[in-house]
This record gives sequence, structure tokens and C-alpha cells, in this order.
Amino acid sequence: MAEYKTIKGFKVQSLASDPSAPEGQVWYNTATTALKYTTYAAGTWASGGAMTTTRAQCAGGGTQSAGIVAGGAEPPPGSINSETYNGSTWTEAANLNTAKKLQVGTGSGPQSSAISIAGLAAALVNETETWNGTSWTETANVNTARSQAGGGGSSNTSAMVFGGQSAPPDWSSGATETWNGTSWTEVGDLNTPRTQITGGGPVTSAIGIGGYVPAPGSTDKTETWDATSWTEVADLNTPRQSGMGLVTSNTLATVGGGVTNPGNTPTVNTESWNGTSWTEVANLATARYSATGVGKATIGFVAGGGTSASGGTATEEWTQALAVKTVTVS
Repeated sequence: MAEYKTIKGFKVQSLASDPSAPEGQVWYNTATTALKYTTYAAGTWASGGAMTTTRAQCAGGGTQSAGIVAGGAEPPPGSINSETYNGSTWTEAANLNTAKKLQVGTGSGPQSSAISIAGLAAALVNETETWNGTSWTETANVNTARSQAGGGGSSNTSAMVFGGQSAPPDWSSGATETWNGTSWTEVGDLNTPRTQITGGGPVTSAIGIGGYVPAPGSTDKTETWDATSWTEVADLNTPRQSGMGLVTSNTLATVGGGVTNPGNTPTVNTESWNGTSWTEVANLATARYSATGVGKATIGFVAGGGTSASGGTATEEWTQALAVKTVTVS
């Protein structure tokens, strides 16, 4: 049997009180004579401030207390509007250069370093726009024009896009591209091409969740990215497309909402990923799909979306705090 020292590289500490420790730390509390460890407690959703513009299918990035969304479904044919979030209220910001919807962003990273990738205007677009905290700037185009793709990265100089709806005859794409702040590079394809995929994480440790395939419709497939290739891992409990992802890495993620197809039924279901399996956790207050997920697996928010393509303004904030647990032996 493997020892803790072998796994972690050091012995279990003996401490007189419980420390403020990251997830997975183990120690012996001499005052209570108990072996303890840290893990994430059950997360909760709470209402946040309403956006100023009704929308769905937009790009986003930042954190729960400093986020941004841009574009989205606001016909015709999409929105140029951007808004920033301070943890309680939304404020209109400088517009995108091109009105579009169904584009993607990093989902996390600094609010002042966001990105809008590809999407749909009058037709599929391959445009990239970067945000510097004040304005949007058009930069190099992605190689494959697409919409309803997955995105990830940590800033507007380190991002990625994968999957999505491409031009016929392919329709569903598996293409993956990474961005270094100057140019896009094609890398390894998803194992299962799909549209309406949820994603996130750094360009070296991303995850692609669910999506839509021609048959049977909504998929439960999950794939993880290691900077070189995609690997199929454990399936979602609830197959879904157009869900909202909050992703720290390919070993720590949360996905909420989406729509199940056949049936086109919006869901409130939320699941957490620990690198091995998906676990159902607290539900969203309102069923919705095509909202924007901003932040990481343990703290973030979803904004917009709804039970129809026209979207909404509601924001829900997700928080999953660390908790100290005691090892019990029966």
C-alpha cells in the first residue's frame, strides 16, 4: 500500500490546531487527537446582479468579482455589446468591433485580458478580438471559422478553441487550435467532433464536456487535453449540450445547465469533476442553456441564457468552499 509520504513527498504533520490548507492536505491534530484533511464541501448557487442586456451565446472571462461578457444572441445578427461584472452589478463597456453570437472566450483569467473567438454573424466568422481592459482589438483569425465551440486559456495571449459547428460538408468540427497572442496553430483534434460543447482550462490542461452529435443528440462524452492530445474519460451523468462550464483544469471542473436532446429540455443539473468521475451537486435555481460560464470550478458565475434562444439577464454565482474533515475508522 502506498504511503502518504510516497504520494506527497513529505510526512503527515502533527499540529496543535487546524491550519489553513489547500485541498488534499492531511495532518494530525494533537489537541483533538484526530487525523484530518481538507476537501471541497458541497457547492451552492446564489442570485447575482442582472445584466443590462438580454443575451445568450456570448463570450466571457474573468472571475466571480471581476468578469466580462461580450456579444451574443441579440438579433440581427448578433450583439456588439460588452458588460463587466464586479460581483454585484453589471456595467456597459466598450463594444466589440463585429456584432456576433455563438463565439467563445477563455472563461477564466483576468477581466482585463479577455478574448472573443470566432462565432456567427451573417455567416460563420473566424475573427479574433482581444480585450485590454478598455477596448477590443481585432487580431489574427482562427484557421477554421466556427460557432458553438469550446474555449479555454488563461488570458488573451494564451487561449484555445475546439470543436464547434463548421462549414459544410463537415458541420461538426473536432479541430483544435491554440493561440499565443500572435497566431493560431492547429493541434490535435477531439476524438468526437461535436457542436455546442462546453469547455475550459489552461491550454496545457483543458477539458471538453458534452455537446451535440447528429445521433443520438446530446452527448455525455468528456475529453481531457494535456497540451498534446485529447483523451476520452468518464462520462457525464446527464448528457447535455450548450451547458455552462467553470473550469480550473482537466482535473477540477463544474458544469451547470444546458439542454438535453432529444426533447430540447433545459436542465438545472450541475455536476463536478474531480479528474476521475462526475458527481451531481446543487442545482441551478433556474433551468437554462447557452448562458456564459465565467470563473473556475470552485468559484464563478453563469450569466444570461434561458429556456429559449433569446436568452435572459439573470446571473447565478457558484461557490464551493474548502472544508476540514476528520478521518474516521469503523
